[in-house]
Amino acid sequence: MLTAMTAPLAMAFLLYHTYLIWAGMTTNESAKWSDWKEDVADGLVFKSTRSEVFGTQFHSDEDTPAQRTWPVSSDQILVITDGEPPKEGFQVCSRSNEILHKDDPQAPVDTRWIEVNTELMLKVILTGTLSHYETRGMIDDKRLEHMLSAGKQILYKTHQESDVRHNLGLSPDIWQGFTDVLTKAIPVLESQSFAWKSPPSANYEHSSSNLIAYNYFSLVKDIERLNDLCTIARNLLATTKKAQNIAAEKGFDQRILALVDTCVRVTARGFDGETNARNEERWQKVVNLYKRLLITCLQFLHNFIMHNEQRKMVLWLDLFGYHSTGDSNIIQPREPLDQANAQAEGVAPIVKIGERIVNPPIRALYDQTAEDLLLETISNFPREPATIKEEAAMLLLANIKDHMEKLLGRDLTAIQEMGKDPEQVKEIRAALTAILGAKVDGWSDLQDRARDLPPALPEDEPPRKKAILTIDRSQTAGFPRICWADLPDLNEYGALAAGDAPITEEDTSMPRSAQSAAETLQEAKDELMARLQESSQIADHGDQDYDAGDAGTVGDDDSHSLEAVADGSMEEEEEEDDEDDEDYRGRPGDQQRGLLTDIPLVLGPAEIEALPMIIQAGIVDSFGLKGGERTGSRNMQALRCHILLTQETGRNLLRELLIFIAAWDLPDDELYFKMMVQIMDAVLKNGLMSHAYSDFGQPKDIISPAQAVVVKILTHIFRAKYSPASVTGATQQSATKNPAPLSRVDILTVRYIFTIFRGNIIPETCALIYLQGQIRAGRALPEDFPLNLWDMERVYEGVYQFLEFFAVLTENNDWKNLLVKWEIVYDLVTLIKELEASIPKGQLSSLSLGRNSPSKEAHQQGAAAGPVAVERPYDPGDPDPAENGGGSTGSRAESPPITEDPSEFEWRNLKKLVVLVLSSLVWKCPEVQDQIRRYGGVETILSCTNFDAHNPYIKEHAVMCLKFLLEGNRENQKLVEALEAREVVRDENGLLERSGFEAVIDKTGKLAIRPKDGQPSEKK
Repeated sequence: MLTAMTAPLAMAFLLYHTYLIWAGMTTNESAKWSDWKEDVADGLVFKSTRSEVFGTQFHSDEDTPAQRTWPVSSDQILVITDGEPPKEGFQVCSRSNEILHKDDPQAPVDTRWIEVNTELMLKVILTGTLSHYETRGMIDDKRLEHMLSAGKQILYKTHQESDVRHNLGLSPDIWQGFTDVLTKAIPVLESQSFAWKSPPSANYEHSSSNLIAYNYFSLVKDIERLNDLCTIARNLLATTKKAQNIAAEKGFDQRILALVDTCVRVTARGFDGETNARNEERWQKVVNLYKRLLITCLQFLHNFIMHNEQRKMVLWLDLFGYHSTGDSNIIQPREPLDQANAQAEGVAPIVKIGERIVNPPIRALYDQTAEDLLLETISNFPREPATIKEEAAMLLLANIKDHMEKLLGRDLTAIQEMGKDPEQVKEIRAALTAILGAKVDGWSDLQDRARDLPPALPEDEPPRKKAILTIDRSQTAGFPRICWADLPDLNEYGALAAGDAPITEEDTSMPRSAQSAAETLQEAKDELMARLQESSQIADHGDQDYDAGDAGTVGDDDSHSLEAVADGSMEEEEEEDDEDDEDYRGRPGDQQRGLLTDIPLVLGPAEIEALPMIIQAGIVDSFGLKGGERTGSRNMQALRCHILLTQETGRNLLRELLIFIAAWDLPDDELYFKMMVQIMDAVLKNGLMSHAYSDFGQPKDIISPAQAVVVKILTHIFRAKYSPASVTGATQQSATKNPAPLSRVDILTVRYIFTIFRGNIIPETCALIYLQGQIRAGRALPEDFPLNLWDMERVYEGVYQFLEFFAVLTENNDWKNLLVKWEIVYDLVTLIKELEASIPKGQLSSLSLGRNSPSKEAHQQGAAAGPVAVERPYDPGDPDPAENGGGSTGSRAESPPITEDPSEFEWRNLKKLVVLVLSSLVWKCPEVQDQIRRYGGVETILSCTNFDAHNPYIKEHAVMCLKFLLEGNRENQKLVEALEAREVVRDENGLLERSGFEAVIDKTGKLAIRPKDGQPSEKK
């Protein structure tokens, strides 16, 4: 009975399949594609239409349903040839694919046949890929594999053949296809990579890492497919400016930025799942694929802006500009920046010059969104605090809720659950702090001041305006969105940065004298000792009084203090603050610090090159421009350089790029280091080096890691620019070239660096050295020392870079004369005197112990051990710092074993470098000879002639310095002649004592060796 019921169904399938064979159709589309794709790629397939070939009007069956015949016929005809197009006189059978040629090799080509090129093939791939992301499972795995292999063939052709790149790059349909694919693909990737964007399931238990491991196989294929498409798009931009503009018109660059955001958010966070070797291995492989995709996206952005000023400025505003999320009368765009590109095409925005109202009247506040109002309130406070309306506060609350999902990586339901856990409440607080952008004490002050404000700002107050650059991103964002940045006044910096700017007497003057520096040093010492006394008094009162005393105080530089007091976890917060050296860092992968800022934490030296190349293309003169350096008020490179440093996101990125050099200990000949030298040289030429150095500082650091790298790069720039050829190692051909004359911008930069050296570096460093001496003398406790070993190492590295910078300057006579005029001798002598007085010399016996230096050796050990603070690269394998505490040991690799107390830091080789700089200064310079004597440096240099294991060969360098110091200077010679030997430092249990001898000063004042019984021996 069952057989009888199913027999008609089987017979129907057989008849239908027989009919398909008769109609010339088959359901095996994969086989069809595999037969044609190779021939299409090889250029053997040509197409035409039946109406053109047979000269008859073709009527589509779809247009005449009443007369529809079966099988359905198509007007398009495809033929496969031996590579030659069909020629005139051919014949095509109307019911088959057969084509007959005449026996005439000279017959002309029939123009009705067109080669099926790579463009059609790529369109098919893009259409199939789009269908795959729109409806998962619509295309089976076998067909997806065929499309993937076909895409790799096109990728190879775009890499090898320029005509293919040209044809594809100028096709608007191709770029629209790319945009559509990424628009659908990015949400699919995020749903497979972020637990908060995927429905809850027991397979991953709210862990993004477990979710990635669960979707391992689909993610591998999806990322590889997108990487191929992005690589093809990258190759297409290597053609003309028109291809770049078409890509922008279709909005593909915005999809790339969104893809970069996704890649960074995945790769910058560590494994957060349970310990599972298989899941962790799969997660790591997917993260590596995301890194490859991120590198490809960066390469695309670099090709996207090369030789295209309009695209560069648009990208700069996208990356580093402010974003206003609503229509506002405060932001008022005007005329286009470049009149030649005043016509908008597609969704590509036009850069316009506009104005923003600095002091908006109260009626304008109603036109602002909550974010705009908050930005204006913070930026103008306390100069012009605005009245906060209840409506704006409600909008702000709604806006915060919209951002919480992205900032915390969870949906609102999960955030409510987080509120039940006191530990996770800290994470919510951190996210809110990132949105508000102001510290607790600042908002308290705002509330106090708001009580004294009038109910509204004066209506008749004339508005003050400031010029801005702006683009309208409403079409690509889907809602009103304006990106803007203040327009720098290049005229203010133009005279400074000009190579022929005259140098004035004020430029070469030093505002801080040696006397004021001495007073600053004494103040630093007194303040440090007073701080220790206060801390010891607090400790004497007990822990209970300590907590009570701090409960009512919120430090200016500690945004976590109030939270710590509220949670009763002051000690934990202090430990995190000590270990987490970068308070400006947010949660890894979150973009409140900038879209590209976390990329240096993810990629290595061989992978990150595209990122500094993007910055190079935007700010370095003559980079990517055939016409040479730019001049005038429309110097786009200078504009972008100013925007980069005036915007917080730009400074954050540049800071991370600089720290990357220290993190990986890159040598001077590394390509990345050379690119950063060009970038910082552009900053220097634009007169912004002092601003950069100041912005890269951290309140808790004497010298931050980024500042130390800035000085290192300055040393490299000035050595190449001003040092003699014999010093730089130039070839014989260029050896006759004289060093460049001093420029005004360089003089002002060096003056600023020297002011920092005299006013901050020397006083604070000498105060630390002085405290070390006090601890050794028993007048302070080692546990009272304010810095740990890593902090001391950072101070040491920074001071060392400063001294190397001044050593390079002394190689040029003009700079040497300027340093002598500023009396740098005082600072150097002060430093070496403090080292001599407080740091004991290393004994010969310490060399045999193989004792490591707490500077270079420890630094290398730390680099091998893993990331520590900001000086080490971020390891994606580490747990998320935001979930484990910013400075907890679980968030970063442990520091190398600390074998020495920080109060016993040796300052290895520092004294020797100071002697070297003094030797270079005093050589053939009577003025420096007198300065050293006046500041008491002669005796100090004499004491450096003793052996010191912490400063190898310092005796030889000190002897050479003494030679230059005494040469031709009778006053210095008399000073040395007047010195008398007073006592001999006894070597307890030393070689002499064990041999039964002792060293003494005889009646003539000479050193003598005698037996211990008192009988003098022969003098040696």
